[in-house]
Amino acid sequence: MDTSSETSTPVTPAAAPAAPQGRRGWRSLGHPLVIAGAVVLALLAWQWIETRAQLEVLKQQVAQRLGESDAATREVKGRAKEIQDSIQAMGNRLAVQEARMAEAQGQQAALEALYQDLSRSRDEWVLAEVEQALNIAQQQLQLAGNVQAALIALQSAEARLAGFERPQLLPLRKSIARDIERLKALPLADISAMGLALENLIDRVDTLPLAFEHSPPKQEKVVKPQPKKGAKPVEQSAPAVVEPPAWYARLLGDFWTELRGLIRIERLDRPDPALLSPAQTVFLRENLRLRLLSARLALLQRDGRVFREDTKQAAAWMERYFDVEDREVAMRVADLRKAQGARLSVELPNLNETLGSLHSARVAGAR
Repeated sequence: MDTSSETSTPVTPAAAPAAPQGRRGWRSLGHPLVIAGAVVLALLAWQWIETRAQLEVLKQQVAQRLGESDAATREVKGRAKEIQDSIQAMGNRLAVQEARMAEAQGQQAALEALYQDLSRSRDEWVLAEVEQALNIAQQQLQLAGNVQAALIALQSAEARLAGFERPQLLPLRKSIARDIERLKALPLADISAMGLALENLIDRVDTLPLAFEHSPPKQEKVVKPQPKKGAKPVEQSAPAVVEPPAWYARLLGDFWTELRGLIRIERLDRPDPALLSPAQTVFLRENLRLRLLSARLALLQRDGRVFREDTKQAAAWMERYFDVEDREVAMRVADLRKAQGARLSVELPNLNETLGSLHSARVAGAR
């Protein structure tokens, strides 16, 4: 070990003179390590100062930010409180609205129930009216055979149902429409017009003229004008004709008048009208009235056989005993002849299907 120390230490030939103390200190300061340490210390000092300055700035910024944050926090708390108050007020209003809504819903439910009751009552009332009209139509068809009255009743029922768009009423309306079409298609005579004509004839029986009361028109005498005394005859251009004496002309005129009165032209295709006494005239008019009343009753009962017999007999009596040359008598006889060909007895339909549809509609409405 000593050998290595000896070899590592250089051998100086002579000892150098000792340097001054101050100069030795500067040399130690000029050592690179010392310079590096100084630089490092300077850098560290500058970094510490810079860092401290930045910390101060950061501290100021943090303090400012904290202040701003505190203000924002207070503002947010204030707004949060306002929002909370608003939410609470809205909650109160919502509770009030919910209470009102619940009350309104209750009222709506009550109104709906009332409307349902009223609607059901209205439907029942309409169906009751329709049922009454159908019963009237059924009675007119079965009892009186009056198709026109039944048709009017069915049309009133159809008009009553026209304002109700209910599905359960649709089959009923279709059935009523079919019945109306069937009644319109029936080949029936105008019963009302025929009954009115018979009624008018019954009222006028006492005023119709009889045949034997009709007298031929009187012949008017032709009187030639006589020339006045002292008048001059009128000159004519034609040759003069010798006129007979005045007494001769009057004689010829009277003779011609009497001769025309003896000749009368009459029809020979029917017998002479019978001369009736006043009592027989009363019985004739009453019997004719009874025949017409029987014909009107048969018309109402739709008895075609009796109606034709009565109208035929009444027309025959009027042609035989009444003055057919009178305009009113001729018109009444023509009406009776025309009425004989009217078709009264036909098979009338019933309304059972329509009444069944009405019952089904009532059952569906009750549900």
